[in-house]
Amino acid sequence: MTVLTHFNRYFRRYRQAINKRRTERVIGSLPAEIRKDIGWPSQYTQMQPDDLGDRSVVRF
Repeated sequence: MTVLTHFNRYFRRYRQAINKRRTERVIGSLPAEIRKDIGWPSQYTQMQPDDLGDRSVVRF
């Protein structure tokens, strides 16, 4: 693998972490009734990949 490949992988993981935190923050700021209606956080945690080596992207 080249240095550019490693950089791209690092940058992709960094952006995914930022997007995940942003989503959690926005949904967490919603009223409790709305979070309950959409199943937060139980439904969200079920969508996360179980294997840390899984490279697939989880889409909503």
